[in-house]
Order: sequence, then C-alpha cells, then structure tokens
Amino acid sequence: MKIDLHLHTNFSDGKLSPEQLLKFAWENHYAYLSITDHDSTLGYQEATKHLTKYPMDLIPGVEVSTIYQTSDVHILAYYVDVENPDLVEMLKKIYDSRYGRAKQMVENLRQLGIDLNWEDVLKYAGQHKYVGRPHIARAMIENGFCKTIKSVFDDYLNNDSPVYVPKYRIDTANAIEIIKQAGGIPVVAHPGRLEDDSVLYDFIDMGIEGIEVYYASHSSGQIKLYEQIALEHNLIRTGGSDFHGHDFYYLNYSAPDICIKELKTRYLSKRG
Repeated sequence: MKIDLHLHTNFSDGKLSPEQLLKFAWENHYAYLSITDHDSTLGYQEATKHLTKYPMDLIPGVEVSTIYQTSDVHILAYYVDVENPDLVEMLKKIYDSRYGRAKQMVENLRQLGIDLNWEDVLKYAGQHKYVGRPHIARAMIENGFCKTIKSVFDDYLNNDSPVYVPKYRIDTANAIEIIKQAGGIPVVAHPGRLEDDSVLYDFIDMGIEGIEVYYASHSSGQIKLYEQIALEHNLIRTGGSDFHGHDFYYLNYSAPDICIKELKTRYLSKRG
C-alpha cells in the first residue's frame, strides 16, 4: 500500500494534468492520494472525474499560502468541503492577487524599457493561468531579454528589484480557522522549511491539527523531532512527496501507513 498526501497538478504549478497524475500514481501502485494544489481545489475536483478509470482513495486537499509574522507558511488542508463559501472566497482572493501581481510586474518591466507581452507570460502559465515570476522569466528568455532564469531573477525579479510586487498571503491563524470551518483538517506543510521550529507551538495554539512529519526531503533528525512534537500535542502525522511532475523519482516515495490511519481517524472523529 503506497501513500502520498502532497502532490501538485497543472491547476497550480505542477506539470501533469489531474488525469495524468492519477494514471502515474495508479501505475505505481498508490492506494491513497491527496492532490494539494496551491490555493486551488480545482485539480482535485477534476481528478474525481477519472477515479473510475484509475481507482484509488483520493482525499480532498489544498495547500494554502499564508504568512506568519514575516515568514511564508504553507498549510495543508485535508477533507475540506470544496464548496464551502468561506474557503472558496479565501482561495479566490489569493488567486486573483497572484494574477494581478504578475501583471503589475510585467507593467513595471515595461517602465524599465522591457517591452514584454503579457500573452507570452500567460502561455507559460498554462490553461489555468496560475502565473508567477518563473513564467515571467521564461517569457523574458524567449523574447531575448535574458539568457538564463538566474540572470532574470538577479537583474529584474529579485525581491529588492523595482519590478518586484509583494505577494498577498492570508494570515496563518485566519487560514486555519477557515479550513476548520470548511470541515477540514489543517496540517503544517514541510516544517523543515520553517525558519524556526519553535513557531510550531504558535501554530498549535492557533488550532493546527497535524504536522507533515514525513515530508520527502526531511532528514532523520527532523522526522524524529516532528514525531515527538506531534505525539506530545495530539497532532496527526502526515507525509508527502510534494511531487510537481518534474522529479519522477518521487513516485517511489510512500508515506508510512500510520499517516492514513491517523488522518482518517481524525476525519471520522470530526464528523461525530
């Protein structure tokens, strides 16, 4: 039994369509999966249409971009009601701000004499128009303004550039509250990326219900630490590859069985 509770499709920044992702997972003998696109449940909703062809247990999920103090924090939400009005409104606001932010950066480039076509940027963002700085960079290279992604970011798209526009991110506590109102289980994604592990205790006070202990790139020491915190605070333990469709070796990843057991037990307890 193989388990992966953190994957992305081309409805956010993944390479594969939901159907392609299910096909790869099914061919690699996954039994439990959660599509957790950034700030969108549309990939999950599309994937449900293909479960007859690729049967498996597909858990509703989304990865929400939040901010705590001055740091980016990603919160995984499992078993959310994807039609919950507050959740839908939150995700739409994040999506709309992402689109507007990218468009403003293209306009800022024009002010510097870089006459980049917005339609060229959207071409790289794909049909779902999940657009960001990497898509702007690819369009700039295609149009001959720079030669490499690194040079684009070094010269134009870094955080200190006059081109840069800050992200909109929802407050972590607010996101946790909305996820729970939508019937979901909020889990801290890839805690090993946090600047300081001590903020996990702040998230516990906010009502977080789990930690992505078994994230694919966590070290054994990190796993041991996050296991201890989870067990001490009655948090569920989850795991995922964060697969985006580029690194196919992640398809050999599987979270421990305890992840699906604890997730389902918590879900059933919340349903009463």
